[in-house]
Amino acid sequence: MLERGVDAIINEALVTGTFGKDFKFREGQREVIEAICNHYLEDPEGTIILDAPTGSGKSLIAMWSAHVLKELGKRGYLVTSDLMLQDQYEEDFKRLKLNWPSIRGVDNYNCNVNDLPFSLADCKMKGIGYEAAEKLPCWGTCGYLQGRKRAKELPVALFNYSYYLIQRNYVEDKMQEQDREIPFPIRDFVFFDEAHKVDSIVQSHFSPRIDRTTSKIFKEVNKFIQKQAISAAWVSENRIEDIVDRLMREDDHQELMSHIREFRGIAVVYRKVRSAALKQSKSRFKGGDVPKDWQTFFGRLDRLKDIWCKFDDYHDIIKELGMDAIVIDRKETETKFLCLEEAMMIDKFLQKKSGFKVFMSATLGDIRSYAKHTKMGNAKVIRMSNNFDYKKSPVVFINRHKLSFREREQNLPHVVKTLDKILEKHKGQSGIIHAGSYNFTNYINQHSKHSFDFITYDLAKERQGAIRNFNEQDGKILMGPSLLEGLDLKDDKSRFQIFFKVPYPSLGDPLVKAKMSAFPDWYDWKTGIAIQQGAGRSVRSKDDWAVTYILDACFRSLINKKGLFPPSFEERLKTIY
Repeated sequence: MLERGVDAIINEALVTGTFGKDFKFREGQREVIEAICNHYLEDPEGTIILDAPTGSGKSLIAMWSAHVLKELGKRGYLVTSDLMLQDQYEEDFKRLKLNWPSIRGVDNYNCNVNDLPFSLADCKMKGIGYEAAEKLPCWGTCGYLQGRKRAKELPVALFNYSYYLIQRNYVEDKMQEQDREIPFPIRDFVFFDEAHKVDSIVQSHFSPRIDRTTSKIFKEVNKFIQKQAISAAWVSENRIEDIVDRLMREDDHQELMSHIREFRGIAVVYRKVRSAALKQSKSRFKGGDVPKDWQTFFGRLDRLKDIWCKFDDYHDIIKELGMDAIVIDRKETETKFLCLEEAMMIDKFLQKKSGFKVFMSATLGDIRSYAKHTKMGNAKVIRMSNNFDYKKSPVVFINRHKLSFREREQNLPHVVKTLDKILEKHKGQSGIIHAGSYNFTNYINQHSKHSFDFITYDLAKERQGAIRNFNEQDGKILMGPSLLEGLDLKDDKSRFQIFFKVPYPSLGDPLVKAKMSAFPDWYDWKTGIAIQQGAGRSVRSKDDWAVTYILDACFRSLINKKGLFPPSFEERLKTIY
């Protein structure tokens, strides 16, 4: 098998119709696939950054490359950012008849026996391992366990980032401690889609948070421990309330680390409690269902487990980086503990836990900045061009009125007038307004002459409903603060889009403030990525077109930043004074 070359494997797949009988590569696709696979053969531990613009077919590039490497006897993973994009990959697998499994976190599956989330399934409650669960009568119809089995056995499997990070870090560490087989070990290769998100994904996944309900959960767990005589060990409620309060209030970083260490000590006690509870449950409920109160108890323990696992990781990260890396995001009811240097987290939890890696995205922004902020300075960079006719899709910058904090009040009426003129020009067409915030959304709704055409939403959870409503109607305008990603509006579904406000990261976010101070280029780089993401919502193919408008004169300061925008974006730019 290894004697076949990359080129021969691709030709064979084309002849046999592995990706469809009439499959034809888009411009540049085959060359990139060959470059990826040949680089693997040269450097099996290497890293590639793939800058693949909208329309280049990066998911197909990943699938073709995975197929070639599979034919060379290699095993690997495809990883995407969220469940919606995982759905899209699954549809592609079905369409292309690729027998590749896709697996998600357990709570995306229900137990067939008790119709509860799989984390509360009978086998889980009884402490039955996955291998032992194969002997149960429900094994053959269990969506999660069957999917997991296929993902283990077959050479290519699709995960989302969350599931991948859990498997590569928490599950692997646990299996190693128990001297058991790791279900999803490091494989030969992994393709990370939506790679522009890796910093925020890793930050979110490994940042611990604590709130007032934490003490309550401990209290309820203690009551159950005593009632069921599960263990003689638990920690007094007063001590727990005190340490939770200190974690939520403490500003001094040295003191904070001391409290984190104390909390880790408490966690050790409850790890032992959990082990004792599983043994007791397994012994008491051999032939019957686990009672609901026990299920609730294990659910509470799992919530605590998630908290203390993240505090473990956070402690080790800060110990390595130093106290200056601590960033605290304190709300009225919750405190979140963040890390200033996501690059170190990416290296520790992602890069060192993976084999050959390909990080791919349509919106990486300045590659040098991306490599710097993700600790990928030694990566091979592959840049794809696309054959879009961007002459039909200009970016029109109206350089008149700034919407900075100090100037927005006096300038808002003027910018809304400009907005209305644009909407008049595009009357009858569907489009998007990137409002920048809910406050701007409301202001535009109240003062625009075209508000009757707007489809808006007031909360993030209402976003998907608004998108569905928009897709079901013609000639409407979708407006909101969170439309930069997750939209695929082809052809007449969006002939224009308007950036009312430049999408700078929020200065109200403590992490944003800290990163601005530590990494001066980070703020502009992130803003550039956000603009490119938004600009890509409406132009999805070679023959598609849409006009992009930027109404906030603050954009002026970004234009001259060398390398911030790709040449294809700069060529589209037209400034109006």
